[in-house]
Amino acid sequence: MNSKHIILACLALMGAMQANAQGQDLSILTANADARTAAMGNAMVAAKGMHLYANPSAFLGDDKRFAADVAAAAFEKEQGIEGTFSLYTASVGYKLASKHAVFAGFRYAGGLKFKGYDMQGLPTKDYKPYSWTIDLGYAYMLGGGFSAYAMGGMLFSHQSKNAVGASFTLGASYQNADLRVANKSASVMLDAKVGAIGPKLDFGSGNKNSLPIHAVLGATMTIDVSDKHQVATALSSRYYFLPEDSKTFMVGGGLEYTYNKLASVRVGYEYGDHNLSHVTMGAGIKYGSFRLNGAYLLRTADAGSSYFNVGIGYDF
Repeated sequence: MNSKHIILACLALMGAMQANAQGQDLSILTANADARTAAMGNAMVAAKGMHLYANPSAFLGDDKRFAADVAAAAFEKEQGIEGTFSLYTASVGYKLASKHAVFAGFRYAGGLKFKGYDMQGLPTKDYKPYSWTIDLGYAYMLGGGFSAYAMGGMLFSHQSKNAVGASFTLGASYQNADLRVANKSASVMLDAKVGAIGPKLDFGSGNKNSLPIHAVLGATMTIDVSDKHQVATALSSRYYFLPEDSKTFMVGGGLEYTYNKLASVRVGYEYGDHNLSHVTMGAGIKYGSFRLNGAYLLRTADAGSSYFNVGIGYDF
């Protein structure tokens, strides 16, 4: 697999990234760590966990006061590449009152090993690129179903050299849990945000990388068909407009069926530029305060890569 295919494979997992021949990668800022929404075409607006990195406003509409989630996502192993690219995420959320919620989280991405070469093309030591972030967030219910949120954090990226920076996300949502659809109880949420806002990362020697700034717009609806049967649908579009040479448009959607508020099955499809499309599927179990979700995204073109995502959550 050549360097172009490596870049496209990372795009498939994270949605958008920046990379070059030295393996520089900022995809950690665009990753969907939530297994539930990954199985629904990566429509993150439908989050019911991992709120900080999906949709913080969704927590304000929940009847829980505390939520904690951990998740792991990993590529399929590619022939000729050492290691497996993986992402590990943890987040917590706490509702201070009905209108205020605060969040904290940590992300780590890495696992690949690349051969190093000098200016003459001679081999040098191998290097293992990785990145991590420490993030804080806040969500506020404005009233009338409208809310706003912000997230900011520190980013550390180790490639052939190190860089330290910061990124921010700003968003707004609307939610209504008192709807009727075909005489059935229903709820709806709309969400819009701009993510990964921040200055370029400086790796030294005049090598400055733009953050993968992107805009997201999505909607989800949940309908209680009966006491034991619930269906949900979600749709989300994402446009990555920086860096200039990595512009990407993606849109995904999916369906979820839940039985007795206990077990769920999910299916979806994600379309992406540059042949980065996936069929998505997954399942989940919620028992008391615990949540367990898994997702598998199957590539539909050679340019992408299949990957899985699993998450565990607890709330009360």
